[in-house]
Amino acid sequence: MVNGRQIASARVWLEISQAELALASKVAKRTIAHIENGGRIPHDRTLKALVDCLQEMGVEFLMDEHNAERGVGIRVRDAKLHPSIQESRDQGPS
Repeated sequence: MVNGRQIASARVWLEISQAELALASKVAKRTIAHIENGGRIPHDRTLKALVDCLQEMGVEFLMDEHNAERGVGIRVRDAKLHPSIQESRDQGPS
């Protein structure tokens, strides 16, 4: 299972904030913060939304080959910002 450290690592590597990930994934920023710091085990649909969003931006989640439930890292290939993040950045501060 993808874990909070992997979510945080992917976000930092992509140079996006929790607020930007929240915008792109439609998951509340507070929920992302709780997941990243290990304070909450996410619902399956929440984790799927985050994983799908980050994968769309080029993140590959690495899992332990001997324990399919254990996430161990990330790899990023062809990184690109989610369209909603790019649009938000292009509009600049409100």
